[in-house]
Amino acid sequence: MRIAIDARLLTGRFTGDRTYWLGLLRAMIPLLSEEELLLFTDKPLPENVLPASPQWREIVLPVRSGRVWSMFTFPRAARQWSVDIAHLQYSVSPLFRCPVVTTVHDVSFLVGPQWFAWKDRWLLRFSVPASCRRAARVLTVSETSREDILKHISLPPEKVVATPLGLPDGFYPMDKAEAQVWIREKYGIEPPYAISVGVLQPRKNWTLALQAINEARKLYGLPLRLLLLGKAGWLQQALEREIAKLNAGDWLVKTGYVPDEHLLYFYNAADALLFPSYYEGFGLPPLEAMACGTPVIASNGGALPEVVGGAGILLPPAEPGLWANALQVVFNEREYRERMREEGLRRALQFDWKQTAAQTLAVYREAGFNSRK
Repeated sequence: MRIAIDARLLTGRFTGDRTYWLGLLRAMIPLLSEEELLLFTDKPLPENVLPASPQWREIVLPVRSGRVWSMFTFPRAARQWSVDIAHLQYSVSPLFRCPVVTTVHDVSFLVGPQWFAWKDRWLLRFSVPASCRRAARVLTVSETSREDILKHISLPPEKVVATPLGLPDGFYPMDKAEAQVWIREKYGIEPPYAISVGVLQPRKNWTLALQAINEARKLYGLPLRLLLLGKAGWLQQALEREIAKLNAGDWLVKTGYVPDEHLLYFYNAADALLFPSYYEGFGLPPLEAMACGTPVIASNGGALPEVVGGAGILLPPAEPGLWANALQVVFNEREYRERMREEGLRRALQFDWKQTAAQTLAVYREAGFNSRK
């Protein structure tokens, strides 16, 4: 079987999407038997980004417009290379002549359209449901996301398959004091602090994180700062208003985008991860934090209970008082904090990219077999 992969995200910054493709392909390549992977991209892949193997090759197809690449260039190349199946993300061109597997990480734009700018909301509602109907199979990253896709898009249940993510490479426990020294020297930030990780956008609910830290400082006397780690997103007006309202400038640090190799130190240096997102199709930051032994306080929104399980504290995403109380428990009760650390480390090990890759290969084979009937 010859499999075409849209590999463009392997050339970009470390984001959740890039983490998905890196983890999936790195785990899949050793599992290949009679399959061949053709990695189509618009610019050369970084050196040594994937394990060496004769069963994959890179094909660079430069083009100025990403939409032109998705709509015309990729399906035309798949036809020219006689591929048996193609795998991409979200947008499936009607010009494909082979079965297509699409990964849809979540349908948050349907679950909570108010979290998106109107232009993005319109574009996603126009393109993603149609792409799901064109696809031979739709992969998603949790059972919660699978249920939401079936709820909002009319599809046969057997067409949508949940393949949960694995633990990304490079996250592990290290000495907390050493990590704090590294953060101090690299970023000039003094402990103690809680961190929140993700793009600055309404769905992430960072105003709740601000309110929780503010109440923890005032009610319990915790000397915590909040570090917001993430690139600027969209619709940040409410967040900026809350920062001004709480006069948070004395204890809030917005770092902007942080590369994965730096995230390791932030997780290990932090007293807790606050992740109050209204909705997640999966939720990588809590998994990464647990792998570092960092206590996780997360919302019970979307698939976060599937990821965190009983290894963290799950709370409603609209009650900052509960979050402030959880912070003071984690900060002050050493035995409880140590138990969270141990349970988080065990929980993180349950998420393995090999399982994701094996499930995905099974979907390729099934979709390709059905297309030949």
